[in-house]
Amino acid sequence: MTEFLMVLAIALLASFLTWLGVPIAERFDVSQRIVSAALQFAAGIITALVAFSLMPPAVRGGPYGWIVLAFFIGGVLYVLLEYGSSHVFSREPEVGADGASSFGLYIGVLADLLIDGVVIGIGSTLTLTTGLLLALGLAISTAPLAFVTISTAKRQGMARSSRRLLGVLLAAFMTVGAVLGYVVLRNQPLEIRFILAALASGFLITTVVQGIIPEANREGEPGFAGVLYIGGLSLYALMSLVLQ
Repeated sequence: MTEFLMVLAIALLASFLTWLGVPIAERFDVSQRIVSAALQFAAGIITALVAFSLMPPAVRGGPYGWIVLAFFIGGVLYVLLEYGSSHVFSREPEVGADGASSFGLYIGVLADLLIDGVVIGIGSTLTLTTGLLLALGLAISTAPLAFVTISTAKRQGMARSSRRLLGVLLAAFMTVGAVLGYVVLRNQPLEIRFILAALASGFLITTVVQGIIPEANREGEPGFAGVLYIGGLSLYALMSLVLQ
């Protein structure tokens, strides 16, 4: 099996695990407390993959000043994306506050999954093991996001056919991002890939702080939230140890 097919298989695995949040949302009405707990766990996973898989090789092998700048720019990009999507949809006159928030969520999640896919592609250009680790870690963190997205669509009265299309897009965006990231970047200089890994790291960490944890605490912080966050972080650390 060629390396490209291996990367495609890794991307499809991550996309499938992410998509599993869709049928669960369609079948069950899970309480907000459980969703909040899952998001806290996902936040720990994302923090760990940045801390253990993305940033260490970037800091060790890349130009340090550019790495720090790229990390900062990645965070700024998330803030701009979140602000832009919420601002644009909040100005639509026919959409109420809840609807505007929902459209912003859909666009934000799709953009996030596309970038997550690119992260998997970048990691796969370093080593396939790194790509697999990132795929598993991101899938564990994005499945709850897929669940929240489809659950929100149900509450907003979106048609079932439209929800199915949205679910397919959630998986497709991650796959496309991974393939695109790998194909475009595999022949780029290693320093460029390290800089982009730092850019993605800044985006992901800001996603945790600005997006996932606030959503998890939307109706009050769930019990043992800190334990769930550390649990996600510890699980990814264990996965890193086992796979590497």
